Amino acid sequence: MYPFRFKMILIIICILFIGLVVRLYQLQIQECDNYRGISKNRRISSYPLEAARGSIYDRNGKTLAMDHHSFDASVQYKNLLYCHIVYNRVTIPRVNEIPAHKKTTKACIECHEKQDVWLNKICKILGVPQSALLERAKQIVEKVERLKQNVEQKTGRATRIKEELDYHSLISDIPWEKVVQIETQQDTSSGIRIIPKPERIYPEQKLASHVLGYLGRLNEKEWKEQSSKWNNFILHSYFTGSNTASFLYDGYAENDLIGRSGVEAYFEEELKGMRGKRFEETVCKNTQIEKVILERPPVAGNNLYLTIDSQIQTSTEKALGKNFGAIIVMDPWTGEILSMASSPRFNPNTVNKDFNKLNKQHLKPFMNRAIQGALPPGSTFKVITAIAALSTGRISNATSIDCRGHTNYREIQFKCWLDSGHGPTTIEDALPYSCNVFFFDTAKILGGDLLYTWAKKFCVGDKTGIDIVHERGGNIPKLKNTATAMNVSIGQGALLTTPLQMVRIYAAIANGGTLVQPHVMLKITNGDGETIRTGVPGNVPKLSLQPAMLYTIRTALHGVITRGTAKHTGLDIYKVAGKTGTAETGRAKDNHAWFIGYAPYDNPKYCFAILIEHTPGHGAEIAGPIAKELLADLFPEIEPSS
Repeated sequence: MYPFRFKMILIIICILFIGLVVRLYQLQIQECDNYRGISKNRRISSYPLEAARGSIYDRNGKTLAMDHHSFDASVQYKNLLYCHIVYNRVTIPRVNEIPAHKKTTKACIECHEKQDVWLNKICKILGVPQSALLERAKQIVEKVERLKQNVEQKTGRATRIKEELDYHSLISDIPWEKVVQIETQQDTSSGIRIIPKPERIYPEQKLASHVLGYLGRLNEKEWKEQSSKWNNFILHSYFTGSNTASFLYDGYAENDLIGRSGVEAYFEEELKGMRGKRFEETVCKNTQIEKVILERPPVAGNNLYLTIDSQIQTSTEKALGKNFGAIIVMDPWTGEILSMASSPRFNPNTVNKDFNKLNKQHLKPFMNRAIQGALPPGSTFKVITAIAALSTGRISNATSIDCRGHTNYREIQFKCWLDSGHGPTTIEDALPYSCNVFFFDTAKILGGDLLYTWAKKFCVGDKTGIDIVHERGGNIPKLKNTATAMNVSIGQGALLTTPLQMVRIYAAIANGGTLVQPHVMLKITNGDGETIRTGVPGNVPKLSLQPAMLYTIRTALHGVITRGTAKHTGLDIYKVAGKTGTAETGRAKDNHAWFIGYAPYDNPKYCFAILIEHTPGHGAEIAGPIAKELLADLFPEIEPSS
């Protein structure tokens, strides 16, 4: 009898042992990955360390854009979830299905009675009402649960997502006193963490807003594209400034800010910086940090120095005022942009808040008219017609054309702006007095092919390649017939140019024929202040312009100021050489007023372009006073009354 009982007991023990082994095999071998992940997530947590975006300075070191660190109070998701369930009295299906919830007859608030104490404590520490925290918790929980549901529908099984283990921002811009209080009272403020958050600040508000640009949040599509480009990006010595071994750094995170326009977008890779990461071991009993296992510090972005002079930029924007248009001031020898103003402007500090409102305005405040305002250049284009005709020998300084107020081509009558005409006119008078008939007849002599060829030599209709995003190229039509060539010869018709293209053309006249490369980057420096890149352009095209011809053009452009269409603007004291222009829009009393030139004419220091859109006046009448105000600031040593 006893041997039988012994055998039965032995069999039962064996069965239990086999069941235990099978269960251990199932847990440790078959399902080890699931439990290993849960264990690690409970014990080891990680969170990103935001990198400061590089600052932007003007040529004299004045700060135009910088990162200012603010602090967010972030809370563990489980605390937000329980607060949402208890106080908003909602049900979460997946929580209700947990065995512990099914067995108990208690209400949630009884099961989580400590949640009330925790919530009151957090509200007191942060100094915010319960209603505000609960509303924010509701938003976060609904977002995470929706994401979790979508993931589980795709995978077909219960899945714990990263967002359930993360800390979520509850309150932004925490005062420094609160930050210190929370950090020094971790024992009484468990489940809350202070996260530094960089905020982009533009100290000069609207100054040079189109040059600087603004930041915007990545949408889902852009984030995926950027992630594939930046994730596990190898940080080379280009960013660190040393020859140390490379490290692997995270790229963009969802909802990260990225440059949308201006130099913020063009130099995104240099300014961005690299996010770091901290790995911490957490004691499960009280969720306190036991130790930091590894901290990969963030790498701040490089700093960008612009060619912009803030003082000149201020003067330029002041001169432009509330007129819709653009002004550019450039060094004619180097192509450095000293100022670039476009109106209307926007404030990059508030652009994300005001974006929808600004984007709907018909005046298009986000449009940089200096590089995107492709419009007919009017009479300012006549210098191209003159250079083409003189360089090819089709006309000479002695060539005289009789202007009687109009000229004909077949059955088409082309009128001069002066109904009575200018009489017999040579090139030395045609530019100062802007005689249309002279250039109409010159176009007949020159022909469309030669005019087009010379226009393309000056890169008319082509992008300049400036280091600002979204530049437009304009347009120069194929001059297949004489009538089209005549229209283009005075800057009308389908011809479209930007102020930047035109200021580059006049800079070439001022410097002897070099098509300088317009640019706004002076240099890029790393965190140690070492220069890693400069904005010095490479080879730039040099046009073969005859000295005698250039002398004729320059003298005529100076004559515009002393005796021509800009005679009464008062610009002669600044020794300006330039050209006025009035581009007709086809509507009565609606023109685009231009003034492009350089000063001093005998030793050019500045080259400038002024464009005022949709004005009833003419080039000299509208743009002339603006040019005078601008040059008074550029040459403060010259007394206006002298």
